[in-house]
Amino acid sequence: MDDNKNLKWIRTLGTWFGLGDFPVMPGTIGTLGAIPLFLLFNYCKKFFPNILIYYSFYFIFLMTLFMVAVYISGICEEAIFHEKDPPNVVIDEVLGYMTTLFLVTPVGGREILKAVMAALVIFRILDITKPGPIDKSQAIPNGIGVVLDDFLAGIIGNFILLCIWTLLRWL
Repeated sequence: MDDNKNLKWIRTLGTWFGLGDFPVMPGTIGTLGAIPLFLLFNYCKKFFPNILIYYSFYFIFLMTLFMVAVYISGICEEAIFHEKDPPNVVIDEVLGYMTTLFLVTPVGGREILKAVMAALVIFRILDITKPGPIDKSQAIPNGIGVVLDDFLAGIIGNFILLCIWTLLRWL
């Protein structure tokens, strides 16, 4: 495969199939593009023999996506968009959103909708405001900074979402 085809594939994944090219709020649009991926994961959960194996699979997926996103984001910065942390690159938002939903186990349409919407709001607030170490992580070069801030926002968002989810289960 020649370099132009490779760059096209990398751009396609980096922009999460073109969603990052949306002219307004590409980060939010890219995050919305992760919802079908979460719905697929949630559906596939029933094919695993138990929830622990599913969580292990989900964790392996997140770590793999982290590495792929770093690689793709680095190439997008240097060879495609020629700028640091280009707004078109939203694969990092997909990782952050999927991380926010890790260990959340909605059952039924209403719970799934609540989880998807709560994760969207929590993750986007953290990604936009970038509190504490989330902001500082962007200074790391070579695609890692592009991805790490969203991954950290996802980890913090996951903690917040799981606390809310647990509290709601008690009520």
